[in-house]
Amino acid sequence: KKYTHYRYLAEDRRVGISENCFNGLKVLISGSGNVAQFAAEKVMELGGHVCSFSDSTGTISSEEGFSPDQLKELFHLKNVQRGRLSEMAVTNDLIYHAGKSVWDLGLNCDVALPCATQNEIKLDGAKNLAAGGCWCVAEGKS
Repeated sequence: KKYTHYRYLAEDRRVGISENCFNGLKVLISGSGNVAQFAAEKVMELGGHVCSFSDSTGTISSEEGFSPDQLKELFHLKNVQRGRLSEMAVTNDLIYHAGKSVWDLGLNCDVALPCATQNEIKLDGAKNLAAGGCWCVAEGKS
């Protein structure tokens, strides 16, 4: 695969890239607060498959990616109920990994978006991402 750093493309070459840049890609996201939620919303809007979220108690994952309805449920759980992701795994077809970081699970992905804290991916997590096919890491922050 050939990848080009988007920011360094000339304006006329960027036209059309943003509309489909995540189309079909598997994306791992850590965190479940504002940054993670808005990142997930944008990834899904651009055709990507968000396959994970995390909070202080563990990680929730979906091999096929979260549906728009599941994302809406996650927003309600975290923003209104102030609940934990483990509660969401009970009523959905999702896997909950208690006490585990997204980066420790060895999940396959194309893109990793750490959105929980800064510098959260350690060496072992980076190795797991590389082994799982990840070719892009972009840290989100507020």
